[in-house]
Amino acid sequence: MTGQNVNIHRLANGMTLVAESMDEVSSGAFVFLVPAGVAHDPENLTGAASVLTELIFRGAGDLDNRALNEQLDSLGLYRQSGVATLFSTFGGALVADNLLPALKLHADILIRPHLACEQFASCRDLALQSLDSLEDDPRQKILMLVHEQFLPYPFGRPAPGIKQELQNLDYQTLKKHWQRHFLPDGAILAVAGKLNFERLKDTVEEYFGCWRGPKTDQIPPGAYQSKLFHQQNEGAQVHVGLMYPSVNYTDKDYYAALSGVAVLSGGMGSRLFTEVREKRGLCYAVGAAHQVIAGFGAIQCYLGSTPDRAQQALDVMLAELRKLPQGITPNELDRAKVGLRATLIMQGESSSARTLGCASDFYHLGRVRSLREIEENILALTCDDVVRHLRRCPPGRFALATIGPKELTLNDKT
Repeated sequence: MTGQNVNIHRLANGMTLVAESMDEVSSGAFVFLVPAGVAHDPENLTGAASVLTELIFRGAGDLDNRALNEQLDSLGLYRQSGVATLFSTFGGALVADNLLPALKLHADILIRPHLACEQFASCRDLALQSLDSLEDDPRQKILMLVHEQFLPYPFGRPAPGIKQELQNLDYQTLKKHWQRHFLPDGAILAVAGKLNFERLKDTVEEYFGCWRGPKTDQIPPGAYQSKLFHQQNEGAQVHVGLMYPSVNYTDKDYYAALSGVAVLSGGMGSRLFTEVREKRGLCYAVGAAHQVIAGFGAIQCYLGSTPDRAQQALDVMLAELRKLPQGITPNELDRAKVGLRATLIMQGESSSARTLGCASDFYHLGRVRSLREIEENILALTCDDVVRHLRRCPPGRFALATIGPKELTLNDKT
């Protein structure tokens, strides 16, 4: 199956290879999406996937912990691994000549990890330390908290884990979790950069064709939530996370939704920056972004303020959100298009960004959009298109999370 510089190959075991050739670069990048994200964590053991992504690199195949990591480092691999809602991710970027040896090592990591019992405690301790570090990064924590208020269980579970549940996690449970969820069916390997697809395909078949396991469990989709949460903190800052429903990749208005958010938060001339920060001085940071999480489309907003200004800042932000469906100007849309196109161009020049784009597109759409297709859809938008979407999907059904000295309220009169 072939697209513009894109090839897709499905292995007999259910794993899919998605590859985009970028002849103009000398790098290669890859990412494995394994269907073992935080939503699949064992009940009341949120954070198991986080511990597993650390333990899985502590020796694999014929290599012990030190030897495996030395091999990865010798390839010049800039490693990236993590836990998302539905998938655990493993990958990185390197010189294209070293791409195939890196995939061979990852075959051992994913299929034949040692999962040494004596390494479990230190991996769990690292996960607990990472969780504690969020107290020093309230902006990251507030976004995690608002996801919990917006997404239905188990999709809103925090990827870093929950402290008490991490402490209750034991080695045998974690090993059973790996056996149940590190499966080829539903796994995606996305590769981008300077590559020969036929050679890549043959190599992936050789290294991963032996991977076996049952079909992956499917999680019922659930529905959006509109919950409120406040974490008491007597500090001098207030952090606000707000989310509300939007469209996902498959919706005809997806590009209109992107442009609407760019009008709100597409730079220093955007509405939120101008109205909340510049004109009134109510916050030191404000912004919004469109997200698709496990198929749930959403607008996510962040606000950083002070205790005496936070409620007013939230009121003004809500007013700007609700004002948006009343109309946008051609200048605003043109500025939004410029920003979206600039982001697209920069992503198109990065093999790492393209691996993530290819993997996401294939999971959500079953195909990979070309950059030209995305650009044409953005440039074709009119003000009427965007406003029509905003009136069809107006801001509302808000989920709210706050960190600060006192709770804030969602003012319906703004």
